[in-house]
Amino acid sequence: MTTLPPGWRGLADIHAALDASGGRPFVVARSREGREVRGIELGPESGPVSLVLGGIHALEWIGVETALGLLAAGPSTRRTLFVPVMNPDGYAAVEASLRAGRRLWARGNAANVDLNRNWPTFWRRTGLPQRLLGFLGWSGTGPRSEPEVDGLCRLIDPIARGPGLARALSLHSVGNKLLTPYGGRWRKPLGAHRHELAAAEVQAALGHPYTATTPSRWVPGLFAYGMELDHFHTWGAVSLLVECSSGGFSWSEPETWLSPFHWFNPKDPARHVAELVAALRPFLDGPATATQPGSP
Repeated sequence: MTTLPPGWRGLADIHAALDASGGRPFVVARSREGREVRGIELGPESGPVSLVLGGIHALEWIGVETALGLLAAGPSTRRTLFVPVMNPDGYAAVEASLRAGRRLWARGNAANVDLNRNWPTFWRRTGLPQRLLGFLGWSGTGPRSEPEVDGLCRLIDPIARGPGLARALSLHSVGNKLLTPYGGRWRKPLGAHRHELAAAEVQAALGHPYTATTPSRWVPGLFAYGMELDHFHTWGAVSLLVECSSGGFSWSEPETWLSPFHWFNPKDPARHVAELVAALRPFLDGPATATQPGSP
C-alpha cells in the first residue's frame, strides 16, 4: 500500500489523535456510508460555545490539520466544539486513492453532495448545468438532506437558542482568504462589522497574502447558496471561513500539475498549521456575538 504524502494523516490516525486529546468525545452523526462524524469538546462544560469545523470538502486536508492543530493547542476560556472531519466519506475516498497511487477529484460526500451547499440559509436546488458538472457536487434534495449537515444542525440549534454560539470557524482551502457572511447574498448582514473586525484581526496576525472579503464579493456575480458560513450567522455567531494556504501546485514540479491533492494542499503542512493556529486561537476566545440567532 502506498504511503500518504509526507505530513498528512489518514482517517484512523485522525481518530487516534481525537482519542488522545483528553477532551470529551461526541458523535455528530453517521455519514452516508455509516462512518462516525466525530467531535471533541474542550473547556468549560457550560456557557457560550465556539465551534471549529474542518474537512467539509473531501480534498481540503489542510483545513483538517489546522482544526487538529487548534485542538492540540488545548482548552480555551470558552467551551469549544471541534469537528475536524465533517465529511469522513469524502476524506476516506481521497485517502484510498492516494494509497493506491491514483489521482481522485473529490469534493462532496458519498452522495456527491457538496456539504457546503446543503445548509438551510439561502439554500437553492442546484441547477442542471451544475448537476451535469458532477465534479462540483450538488446541493442535495433539500436543505439538511445530508446526515452530516443535519446532525450538526441538531447539535447546534439548541446551543444557539440557549447558552449561545459565540464564534464559528470553518477551515477550507485554497486561496489565502478570510471570508465573512454572506455567500448567498450580495448585501452584508446585520452585525457585519463584528465579522469584519474579527477577520481583520486574523489577517493582521497572518499578514500577506491573506485578504478578507465575503464569498459573494470574491468573484462578483458568483453566489454560494446554502453555505455553513451564512448559517453560522443566523445562529448568532461571529463567523469566519478560512481558505487555508495557496496549495501545493508548482510550475517547477510537474508531479503537482495533474494532482488534485496538491492543488489544494501545501507541501509543508506543519508550517502552515503553526501559522494558522497562532492567528486563529484568539478568534475562538473573542467576544460574542454578531447578532441574535435567526437575524438576517
